Amino acid sequence: MTHPGPFEVTERDRLDAHRPGEGWLDEHGFYTCRRWTASQEGDRGFDTAYLVGRSPHDGRTGGLVPFHTADGGDSNPLYNEATLLGRAPGVQVLAGSRTGYDNRVLLDPALDGADRTALLSALCDRLLDRAEERGAGHVSWWYLPEAAARELAALPGVATTAAPCLPTAVLRPRGDGLDAHVAALPASRRSLVRRDLKRLAAAGYRSRTVPTDPAALEAYAPLVVQVQVRHGEELTEEGAVRYLRRCLSLGGPAAEGTGTGAPGDVVVTEVLDPTGRPVAFALGIVHGRGLHMRVFGCDYDGGHGGHGEYFEATVYGPLRHALERGLDEVHLGVTSYRAKSLRGAELRPRQTLFMSRADRRPPAPAPDWSFLGDDGRFLAGASSEVLPC
Repeated sequence: MTHPGPFEVTERDRLDAHRPGEGWLDEHGFYTCRRWTASQEGDRGFDTAYLVGRSPHDGRTGGLVPFHTADGGDSNPLYNEATLLGRAPGVQVLAGSRTGYDNRVLLDPALDGADRTALLSALCDRLLDRAEERGAGHVSWWYLPEAAARELAALPGVATTAAPCLPTAVLRPRGDGLDAHVAALPASRRSLVRRDLKRLAAAGYRSRTVPTDPAALEAYAPLVVQVQVRHGEELTEEGAVRYLRRCLSLGGPAAEGTGTGAPGDVVVTEVLDPTGRPVAFALGIVHGRGLHMRVFGCDYDGGHGGHGEYFEATVYGPLRHALERGLDEVHLGVTSYRAKSLRGAELRPRQTLFMSRADRRPPAPAPDWSFLGDDGRFLAGASSEVLPC
């Protein structure tokens, strides 16, 4: 194989969390940064490896492609090819980000057009080799921005098909405080947000956003379990604590070089009842200029959740924190699209790209998001009214 410019492609089974001069790898986004990617290794039965385009002269990395292999696909239908192909996958190979609903092509932004194309082509050529060795005829790149999907589809020697994927909801702070932000929203959004805030205040609730305290995780766990039960999923309190600890491990020095190394990178917005007891919370992780919301919990069993606690924990409290810290975005993730849109979020389109060699036909997409209920209907243009959360 010939190598583009000064780079050669090698495979590794572990990811270097830090290498001098490679901070750009973490600047594409939180869900493609090295620490998040490494934290998913071995999760849900996937085998993860990394293709690295690196200079043999100085060790400089020019490109990186994580890839994740599992028999039978992902247990999460939002990442399982069966959702988009209408059939159960055999061996599924996911390229780039495997979780988090955002993906990127990880190439050094200093590369010019020709070297960029050559290195990306070499990485994808090796990627398809590895997929075939594992018994898969194609690879899939999930939750790609449209520009990234176009760049991959234009590579020589590959065949691709694309399918719309779930969009990601992002809230952009406006103004210099919550009042200014609300005033900048369209009139219909303004009145809804103000009603939310008045309803919460009238019931005596308030919120605060604080750095995550490791000693508080066991108190949050039962609230997470109650939310999962309402969604028909099984989770133990021990499992919830493990996940919260994993989230906590992603803050602080782990995000070095991305502007996020300060204390408080993993924050919790607590909703307090009139007695001052936390009855709902949402955990978020600051990366670069964005706050990424990851976990919500609520004490439904205690009679809470009917006064707007969900939106205070996941939208308004995090928005206040973003405004105070001068952050550019609050990433609200996927699902609950109508509710998030009505409260000022924009939906950014994402695509899944299926890639095979040029002499093989990639699979034909047949997406089915109907299992999402209201979200599926909203995305299809026939949404129901907002339901209480």
